[in-house]
Amino acid sequence: MTRSADGADSRDADRPVRRASRRGVVAVGVAGLLAGCLVTSEEGGSTPRQTENGTTGGSDANDGGGSDGDETGSDGDGGGSDGGAEEATPDEVNPDGSGLVVTDATVRDVTQGGGWTRVRARLTVENAGRFEYGTIEFRADAYAVPRGSDEREAVGFASVTRRFPRDDRFDGTRSRSFEVTIRFETGGTPVRPDAERYAVDAAVRRAEPL
Repeated sequence: MTRSADGADSRDADRPVRRASRRGVVAVGVAGLLAGCLVTSEEGGSTPRQTENGTTGGSDANDGGGSDGDETGSDGDGGGSDGGAEEATPDEVNPDGSGLVVTDATVRDVTQGGGWTRVRARLTVENAGRFEYGTIEFRADAYAVPRGSDEREAVGFASVTRRFPRDDRFDGTRSRSFEVTIRFETGGTPVRPDAERYAVDAAVRRAEPL
């Protein structure tokens, strides 16, 4: 009985000690958690100077971002400078790239005299290119078309040159008309001198921008 009582007394004496130990452990754990929360808040907060690590991290992020932005802006300025350069106007443009288009070639009349046949035609030209022109040269070819046939017989050609002053340069605002006369020997074709029996084609041979 004495041993049992001693054992009971011993267990009773130990119980408060164990409860105190548990409270101590809980208190220490809570304090550690609170301490951890405060550290995390300081490091992730908007005031980086509270911790040495936070201050260093904030400086790197701001400096690095600002440096990249400045370099990008510099590149953009360079690109704008290149794009603003004006294209130099050439002395002459290749006919295929001039943008000049003969939209119509109409035979106005055909006459004979002095052993020659003359085909007079009007050319209508538009400027769809990027330059304004001061000198244009065309070649016009005349064809005789026998009645009842679709075939055309080449009978002659001529060149026509037109010059424009600076105050009336050939730009793209309106089309221009050119008169051309093609002459060939009358015995060159049996087709009679009738505007219905002749056709004219024209093409640009020279184009000089202003």
